[in-house]
Amino acid sequence: MPAGYLWVMADPGTQATVEEFNDWYDNEHVPLRMQHIPEFLTGTRYVATDSLHPGWSASYDIESTSLFTDPKYTCLRANRSPREGALVGKLDPLDRRTCETLSQTREPFKAEEASSFLCTIAGEEENGDKGLEGVKGWRRTSRHKIYDSLRTAFAKAPVSNDAPKFVAVYEFEDESYVETPEYKKAIEGATEVRRWKLYKATPNTAQK
Repeated sequence: MPAGYLWVMADPGTQATVEEFNDWYDNEHVPLRMQHIPEFLTGTRYVATDSLHPGWSASYDIESTSLFTDPKYTCLRANRSPREGALVGKLDPLDRRTCETLSQTREPFKAEEASSFLCTIAGEEENGDKGLEGVKGWRRTSRHKIYDSLRTAFAKAPVSNDAPKFVAVYEFEDESYVETPEYKKAIEGATEVRRWKLYKATPNTAQK
């Protein structure tokens, strides 16, 4: 089966603090995946640099999309701790996108080599523009098809599968790419363009 990609955007909202949100993410949510499931190749968190919301994101490169239906993974959501269950209900929003990886210019970087900046360009058609790959500071590109999504928010009904169909993920050393004509061309017609800065990259310790 193809490689997978899990992309999640979230905000604490008004019902949780940033400190509570990050403590849960860094000390419970991410470790349950990166310390116990070897198929999670990367686990990287980012904070937005574009002043848009949601202001936090997390991305995971997955060995195979088969993991998304594997009980060792699905049980994590089915058997959430009381703390996680309560906090997830407070987030505003929690936007979870499950993807199939279509292409990548190289294998994902290990945690200690994680890229400092990220640009995600999502739309209804696959972004095949390779112009950003020649921009100074570019490190890696991966393209994904979003085949399942769920957005929840405090005191609101959940919304399924309204995310764009495709996302291109560009990794950079810095954000100087924003001022280039290549960037302006790449975002033309995009449904959603977001910019991110590395917050924390966690190595997988379950891999042997």
